[in-house]
Amino acid sequence: MATSPSILDELRTQYESARITHHDHAEVEGYEEINKRLRHAYQWLDKAFSYLDGVKPPIAHRFDVGHGLVFEAPKFGRGYVGQHERRIVGFPVIDEINIYYEIAAARALTIEVGPGGVHLAEKALDDAGLQYTCRRVEDHGGAVQKCVITVPPAIPAKVSFHVDYQTGIVTVPLVNVDRFDRVALEFHSQAIEEPVLDDLLKFILGRDATFLRRAPLAGLRGVPRG
Repeated sequence: MATSPSILDELRTQYESARITHHDHAEVEGYEEINKRLRHAYQWLDKAFSYLDGVKPPIAHRFDVGHGLVFEAPKFGRGYVGQHERRIVGFPVIDEINIYYEIAAARALTIEVGPGGVHLAEKALDDAGLQYTCRRVEDHGGAVQKCVITVPPAIPAKVSFHVDYQTGIVTVPLVNVDRFDRVALEFHSQAIEEPVLDDLLKFILGRDATFLRRAPLAGLRGVPRG
């Protein structure tokens, strides 16, 4: 006959669980400290992107749209850093930092596809957030022979910092930063300091990929992106 656990075992389990919960909570910074870190990060990034706007340096990443076509000589075009606030017990705190920027290429791309491939080509361009126009080329009988898709030399990119004040986790989604791709990393709030921001800037410019190894993928804590 199975015996039920003793009251001592039950209390010990509850006690250990409470200690673990308290320890995890104790590792979360207070909202004032997290907010201070985010405000400093916002000011640092705002200054950095004002410099990028003025210098417009080259970006050493490869942006391949498929069909053997790659944007040539990408460089920083223009950018903007914004923030979003909310209140915790009446105190205003930053819960989002959003970086929007445009990568400028040397020239537009022209893609020629058969009628059957238009949907796939347009879906790939839509997923990447690219603007484009599509011109259908018909024969003398009015049948579509091919479609010519023109893509302007502008690639939209975005980096965000989303802060969870309860867990102390800062989720950083990246869109079209090093390729046509979307990925999100998870940082502890204590990691949001100038060395991380410096590595982010280097990654945006294609000089170094250390930023990707500083934190795990979102949802896979403890497993940094290789």
